[in-house]
Amino acid sequence: MALKLLTIAVAILVAATTNVVCQKSDVNNLRKLLVDHFSNNRHHVTNPAGKTAAAKFVSDTFRSYGLLTWEWPFQAENGYTGTNIFGMWPGRNTGRILDRPVCLTADLDTDKGRPGRDDNGSGMAALLEAARLITSQSCIQDHTIFFGVFDLEEKSGGSDGACAEGHCGSKEFSDAFIQTYLQFIKQDPDQWGGFITLDSILNYNSSAMAQTIPDEDTFKEAPGLTNVYQSVKANNQKGDFIFVAYRTNGDSKLHYLFDKAWAAEDNPQYKILSAGIPYKNITAIIDAKEGPYWQVYDNIVGHDVFSFWKENNDIPSIMLSDTGVIRQREKDWGAVEPADNMDLTQDRLQFLKKTTDVVTDMIRGMAVTRQECRDPMSEAPSGFNSGLSLSGELTLGQDDTRIYTFKVSSFTSSGIAKATLSNSSWSLDFEGRFDGDNHVLVLRPTPIDTAISPAPLVCNMEGSLEELSGGVLYTGRLYGGCGVNGDVIGDGTFVTFVLYNGDAGGSSVALPVILSLASGILVTALAAWFIVKRRRGYEGVQGPLLGNPTSTSGSYQT
Repeated sequence: MALKLLTIAVAILVAATTNVVCQKSDVNNLRKLLVDHFSNNRHHVTNPAGKTAAAKFVSDTFRSYGLLTWEWPFQAENGYTGTNIFGMWPGRNTGRILDRPVCLTADLDTDKGRPGRDDNGSGMAALLEAARLITSQSCIQDHTIFFGVFDLEEKSGGSDGACAEGHCGSKEFSDAFIQTYLQFIKQDPDQWGGFITLDSILNYNSSAMAQTIPDEDTFKEAPGLTNVYQSVKANNQKGDFIFVAYRTNGDSKLHYLFDKAWAAEDNPQYKILSAGIPYKNITAIIDAKEGPYWQVYDNIVGHDVFSFWKENNDIPSIMLSDTGVIRQREKDWGAVEPADNMDLTQDRLQFLKKTTDVVTDMIRGMAVTRQECRDPMSEAPSGFNSGLSLSGELTLGQDDTRIYTFKVSSFTSSGIAKATLSNSSWSLDFEGRFDGDNHVLVLRPTPIDTAISPAPLVCNMEGSLEELSGGVLYTGRLYGGCGVNGDVIGDGTFVTFVLYNGDAGGSSVALPVILSLASGILVTALAAWFIVKRRRGYEGVQGPLLGNPTSTSGSYQT
């Protein structure tokens, strides 16, 4: 019998793998996103309905891709409410100190009189296309990938203004979301992979004198901008480049990765110019209006990247832009009305495509995305699909076990699972991903739009998912409380769970022990064996085999 079990375990280790082709962005998708969803003005006064419709489309799209999706409202000025939208694509290290998260961001709102396509409709299209490409891969990456869509980036003062200083949504994200995650995993900010901010990336204009330079005399002398000035002048002021702003002390590695990825892509006619600002405290200089160059810097970085540099000074962050209103378009910026969207020329679409492909490839690499893995659908138990119901126990303490039901609502070919854990008085929806390489299913609470909660960041349900004797066994640990014991945020605490159906609770429950050892993962299979045997009347074991279930000792990483 032992030989048979070992043979099965070895078979899992040599199971067929699936090769993942890293897809490139689709110009037709980018065009459709721009035309159908991001060409209208999206301002809270001039077109609130258009802004609401675009936000709903983003949320619906994120959810359709399997992202854990939040719509996070926050209080703005003059009684207005802003709403950030962000999606999380968890990796193997999500929720652990080893995580090196990467975040791609863009702002949703427009200025009052600006057309939506020009005013960062392109950043929104690129972000959604990157999300589509990244979530289409079934191989689970190491690190968390966030997609952040921010409201109220534009400066809007006066009686109907909602954000006089600008970038209010990104500040809220930094304060409320990022700080929560940093505190939970006990991580220093400089351990983050970084933020990549997209701020209007469509306007490619290779005409001479298309690129204007405001306040030239000051601009050309400002540290970090002299090389940009000289390059633009030497190129007859053509607007044929993507502009990158970064700090030489703090963001250089992130900038290097982008620069390298840009050079590796086709279409060398689309150039790159970078401003390496030599002041890590540039936001403090701007806020204090200090020195002769602060206003030039403010004009360049007074966008969402400002929030990241100010609120989380040590997290690497870069901004990508076509330089906005200082690059000419077919109609003069001073005469532009909300309906005057710039033309979608082939050059502009290919320029947008290159930027999208570069940030997508860059994020894949930073998150350590595998190009070969075991197919999650083939590796999952044959009965693990919509409608499957498991039952079992959660061990909340040495003498405190409770009966729970686990019902699967969906399981996709890319390994995305949704399920509900409940008992007679409590219920919580979960979603997450099944890792075919190690047979581990990791789930997190589905974010609730009406409740601002960090639960999906700090709570997770993680364990081994196996097919045994015609049934399904899911056994592991529930971290962070998740509300089952009145707690949401735990400090490394967990409870064990054992859930199964059919004959999976019989003597074959010993199989997860061998499988777990073979794959290098410990998921409390011994506790599973003990609990199931106890429920079936087995009298030979008198106490928990793994000690106090609330202990954090052992090799199971948290």
